[in-house]
Amino acid sequence: MFRRAAALTFAVLALGAAVTAPSAAAGEACTWTAHKIVAPDGYFDTDVTITGTDSHGNYSGYVLDRGVDMGKVVLWTDGAPRIPGALAPFVYPHVADENSAGTVLLDGGLPATGQGVYLFSGGHRGPGTLTRLPDPPGYRLESATALNDRGDVLTSATSLSDGHRVSVLWSVLAAGPRVIDVPGRYGMDLDDDGTVLLGAPDNKLGGLWRAGVVTPLTGEDRPVLIRQIRNGVVVGTAIDSWPASRALAWHGPADPRPLEQGGTAEATNKHGLIAGSLTNLVGPSAVWQDTKLLGLLPFPDGGDADVYVVGDDGVIFGNTSGDHAALRWTCD
Repeated sequence: MFRRAAALTFAVLALGAAVTAPSAAAGEACTWTAHKIVAPDGYFDTDVTITGTDSHGNYSGYVLDRGVDMGKVVLWTDGAPRIPGALAPFVYPHVADENSAGTVLLDGGLPATGQGVYLFSGGHRGPGTLTRLPDPPGYRLESATALNDRGDVLTSATSLSDGHRVSVLWSVLAAGPRVIDVPGRYGMDLDDDGTVLLGAPDNKLGGLWRAGVVTPLTGEDRPVLIRQIRNGVVVGTAIDSWPASRALAWHGPADPRPLEQGGTAEATNKHGLIAGSLTNLVGPSAVWQDTKLLGLLPFPDGGDADVYVVGDDGVIFGNTSGDHAALRWTCD
């Protein structure tokens, strides 16, 4: 994610305060409000990063443990943080995603089993259940990538024979994992219907993998930072020259549409709410509904943010520049 360096003035904040709520009826107005996210006891709020949400008021991520210089997995339930006992022993954990059932996808190492990819379910309602995904025959799982609402899982893996990189898809509709081995392409994200968003080296356009068929993304000849896919729409950023850029939303593999005054498109939800930066790569953080600009995200202490997560409930999460303090924005 790009770190945005431009500071917002109070005048700019006021300009972006009142917008049309993504979840409200047409014509209703709302105001984006920033809420600071608290760390578990004994940790610093400035060391929190949010990487997943169930879109029902709960979310997940990690906090830096400064004593050992690595993260601890944290679940926030109704705003209250907790480090689950089953996840506390993880070494260098990475929380990749969370779905609407509150299941968390992560990777990391455990003392007894080593590095692996895991699902942690039921953690917002109780102690939770930790399940390790098995390595497919001939491959070693390397990292977690994405988890969709029906329970499909996308991971990265390497071939044991020659070490080349592949993606692995666990679909609830299939009996076992499916290895996606497309030369020069790698899985970046997973839509709710099982479509895999493929990235490509050197910021070239990737494509969409669906049931073994790859459909290239087209319509842009500049380097593109592809980010996410939700409800069939892919968001990303075309780089013209530093810091000039354009935020785009592909409503079809060959149909990139520019976001109004959009500089970057970093994250989206299934309702077409998009968060990114205004104007260029280092512009102020902003919100769109599809391609229509809604306004700017306010910051209680000034600054800007990298946007990581947009929940299907319209709640946006990001980390401010400088202190890396996590914020949660609601449109009330």
